[in-house]
Amino acid sequence: MTTIHEPGATAPIEPTGGSGRLWTPRLAAVLTVLVLASEIIPVSAVLSGTALPAISTRFATTQASWAMTIAFLTAAVAMPLVGKLADMYGKKRVLLGVLALSLVGSVLSAVATSFALFLVGRALQGAIFSVAFLAYSLVRDVFPARIVPFAVSVTMTGTGLVVVLQPFLAGWLIDHHGVPGVYWFLTVLTLVLTLATLVVVPESPVRSSDSRLDLPGAFLLGGSVAAVLVGVSMGPQWGWTDTATLGLLALGVVLFAGWILQAGRADQPLIDLKELRRPALLLSVVSSGLVYGVGATTSSFLAILAMTPRALGQDYGFGMTASEFAIFGVVNGIAIVVGGLVVGATARRTGAKVHMLAAAVLIAAGALLMALGRAEEPLVLVGSAAVHLAIGLSGAAIPNLVIAAVPPERQVVSSSLAEVSRTLMGAVGTTFGFVILNANVLALVGGAPVYSGHGFVGALGMIAGCAVAGGAAALFLPRGLGRQRT
Repeated sequence: MTTIHEPGATAPIEPTGGSGRLWTPRLAAVLTVLVLASEIIPVSAVLSGTALPAISTRFATTQASWAMTIAFLTAAVAMPLVGKLADMYGKKRVLLGVLALSLVGSVLSAVATSFALFLVGRALQGAIFSVAFLAYSLVRDVFPARIVPFAVSVTMTGTGLVVVLQPFLAGWLIDHHGVPGVYWFLTVLTLVLTLATLVVVPESPVRSSDSRLDLPGAFLLGGSVAAVLVGVSMGPQWGWTDTATLGLLALGVVLFAGWILQAGRADQPLIDLKELRRPALLLSVVSSGLVYGVGATTSSFLAILAMTPRALGQDYGFGMTASEFAIFGVVNGIAIVVGGLVVGATARRTGAKVHMLAAAVLIAAGALLMALGRAEEPLVLVGSAAVHLAIGLSGAAIPNLVIAAVPPERQVVSSSLAEVSRTLMGAVGTTFGFVILNANVLALVGGAPVYSGHGFVGALGMIAGCAVAGGAAALFLPRGLGRQRT
């Protein structure tokens, strides 16, 4: 790829004056806006995940999981395209476009009176996942080189306030304003940060002169996964031998085969599958999807398990309000942060392979503890904390694995493979987990399902099984892979 510096775009912001200061008010303002824009991602995910029981009740549907699945799916397909567009037209310009799409999606989700329109809004909100890499790419392009490492780190890790505040925010919004309140809040938040980005953030001067979009690849990959997931999610309702179910599954297989062929022939494919010929990268991508991607879906099941009244769930359920559920959100958020800190403190000695293996073990053990101890709130809390500690470990380990698996000039492409893997597997894990739950429905209350305890054993057991498989893939990684050296 050939990079050029566009005349008229903003040059890197250098501190002025002779004081020797590295930071200026303008730099601090730019970083603040980019950090807050990036934090829309976890805020949106936590709010939507916590709202799943309310979404199911509002739209009287057994398919509330698609509120998460469709956002993961569109994000996975959109991120490679967004990266190309940013290279071609400018990172700030594309960041504004991504925020605008998410803004429209938030409005649609807030005003939706049908589940179909709500899902269209959630699909558009999936664009928000691209904000993180656009933000740290802007930092890399426009900040002074001396402070780029710190600024990128802050952009990726956030302020930490989200960890403590967002569970309580989610509870208050859902309990007092329902599902529309959640998405009106996201609308206002996104609008404010879009305007702040427009006014405060400079454009990157870096462009690529030869980037091309792979729209056929996006259609084939997105269509194949969507067809399979719709077929699988509707299988229990339509019947596994129904023509519509089998037709969607067959269509998905055909489209996926077409994508494999197309990706092998395209000059700039959506995802460069040739990179997976490197065994260390292939194992890292597989492990990241099965451990981090599927493990992170635990939150979607946790909210339903905790908020179901015991009288309905019979052998599970704590009857929590969304506000009371905040205790799980705070503990889980802290666990994720601790996991990231552990990786930062021990990466030089242990290597990312060890972190990924530890994450696989913790997710498997935590998910099983949640399933088997579903009647006891302390056991579910401990199990959930273990899973989220592992999410922090694996999330911080994945970049180190990729960096160690490929040469520097291939790291951007390879990182996108890992990102797409864990996002797609998030969609797949959510769908399959809810298929298991929907096969174990005790009753419908106001059109919303009440699941049996056996359903949660199956869904959480699926997560544990994926973690074990992901750990097995990580086990074959070269010893010490991802170890930082001085």
